[in-house]
Amino acid sequence: MATQIFRSLDEGRFDSRSVITVGTFDGLHRGHQAIVDELKREAQARQGSATVVTFDPHPQVVLQRPDKPPVQILTTTEEKIALLQREQVDRIFVIPFTLEFSRTPSDIFVRDILLRRVGLQAMVIGHDHGFGKNREGDFATLQRLGTELGFAVREAPPFEMNGVTLSSTKIREALLNGEIEKASQYLGRPYTWRGTVEPGEERGRTLGFPTANLRPSDEKKLVPANGVYAVWVEIENFHQRRTAEEKKYPGMMNIGLRPTFEKTTRTVEAHLLDFSGDLYGATLNVHFVARLRSEQKFDSPQALMAQLQRDKDAAYHFLLKC
Repeated sequence: MATQIFRSLDEGRFDSRSVITVGTFDGLHRGHQAIVDELKREAQARQGSATVVTFDPHPQVVLQRPDKPPVQILTTTEEKIALLQREQVDRIFVIPFTLEFSRTPSDIFVRDILLRRVGLQAMVIGHDHGFGKNREGDFATLQRLGTELGFAVREAPPFEMNGVTLSSTKIREALLNGEIEKASQYLGRPYTWRGTVEPGEERGRTLGFPTANLRPSDEKKLVPANGVYAVWVEIENFHQRRTAEEKKYPGMMNIGLRPTFEKTTRTVEAHLLDFSGDLYGATLNVHFVARLRSEQKFDSPQALMAQLQRDKDAAYHFLLKC
């Protein structure tokens, strides 16, 4: 059965059999996936509906402090919904997150929203989950409310990889350090970034490596560290008759300031290795596979061209292993 998606509480349908997990789930990494697996097992055991309650936008976007750097997200709401659909949950509630909503006390959130609006027979939450005003609610809060209101609660254990407790913060740190393969391990898939092709200076074309200059589809989406990357690129709605595999192209991604040409504006550019055609206006989904090198300044365009050829060979090496 297809996943039911509700983009507000008013739109949602009450189901007293709901087994619920609540969270931001930014990135839907392997730790989140373990919680969702536990949710589905619990729902099956109770003959209930596996229900994910999440928020749009990311709460930190609404609660952004002016003295802190802007929040950088790993998944947009639409990406998160698509990933949850792939996990085959029964229902997804996307609650609009506002400043007013952020002031909802934890008890009211559980009683008036989860129990009375969504429906609740049991909950599964992460080991460090906080909810409600100032994240005052925790596992102990849910145990107390469960006893009072008649629902069960289970706490999923922390998810560790190589001795590291997984979190969205750890993945952001890895991407900002250019540690693409570590981020992929934590996510359980390559990190994906989406952008629309817009006109650029066409300098890459003169070097024999035409690039698609990309404007981010979401300004809050995290851009990995400056450097050159091996990537797979999907062109949305391109060649409708092609299969999904045929729409995926090997490529190189350059992120940075282009110091060889004395530029100071950060750009994101993709070069598709097995493609020729006009991409202006197209939307590309870029899947990061490996970081080939850091950004460098070259003595001449010819030296840059020679390095780009080496980058191309290295990109093929990584991509053919995928």
